[in-house]
Amino acid sequence: MKGRHKSLDKHLKNNILWIEGLPEVQKVVLGISEACRHKYPAGYVRFKMNVEGGIKVNAYSGVGVTDIFVKINPISRRDYVKEIIAKRFNL
Repeated sequence: MKGRHKSLDKHLKNNILWIEGLPEVQKVVLGISEACRHKYPAGYVRFKMNVEGGIKVNAYSGVGVTDIFVKINPISRRDYVKEIIAKRFNL
């Protein structure tokens, strides 16, 4: 995990490390964390959008949401990574 901070909720940490362990994932960069209320369980990760070089996901903790960039290499495997994430975190 890279980024300005590396502090995550314990539920999120395990799930982000799982995403980082996927063979197609080259890097996971933590973005801004915001304290807010949401309807998702702690540790839930949800696809947000496609971006150049990878995807953005939202990761939900007990106190808020964290914006995360997932760098995918090769980029042709982007849909596969999105599918794997969706299967694991299907509500």
